[in-house]
Amino acid sequence: MRKLSFSVVIVLMSVGIVLCAVMAGCTNTPPAQPATGQKLSTIEPAKMALQPSDLPVNYTLVEEFERNATDMREWSLGMGWKKGYGISFETRGPDARGIDQLISVYPVENITLIVPDTVSSFKNWTVEDGNVTIEDLPSPGIGDASSAMKVTISGEPVDTYIIAFVKYDVYEELYVNGTASDYDVLKAVAGKAAAKIT
Repeated sequence: MRKLSFSVVIVLMSVGIVLCAVMAGCTNTPPAQPATGQKLSTIEPAKMALQPSDLPVNYTLVEEFERNATDMREWSLGMGWKKGYGISFETRGPDARGIDQLISVYPVENITLIVPDTVSSFKNWTVEDGNVTIEDLPSPGIGDASSAMKVTISGEPVDTYIIAFVKYDVYEELYVNGTASDYDVLKAVAGKAAAKIT
């Protein structure tokens, strides 16, 4: 059984619950038109995964795993989700931090829909849960399109920072639980993640 950091588990579980409720009343979104000459990735998701050498020395690999259709919500499957991979890193000690990377491959004609849907999904979460605050951060400028958010949960000692980006036909989410300095680490790591997509 794979493990994500505590804050990320809370975030993902809550988003899943909200999305189930939201999707029950949603209509289908028409697929976006592919950009002329849109490139496709040429390597498997596992080869796109971050490696320990891509992170600061205090982070160690916790787990890596193939993602399959049972891991995905209905909206993602409806958008043609093909395959994916995930990996988690953590620091040790009383002030532990976690960095998680989730990779997905979609049909290129739908890839431009994924980041906006992620942002919308998190914002819908705040409507359902008054203990959650989502703050938009400036785009980190990663890949072909990217977005960043800060998630604060009342009572949690640290925040969760999220970067979502697409490059070619690949969508990635990266999470870190911690402080603004941890977010700076996440931005650097996300840039390395994007560079691995060829």
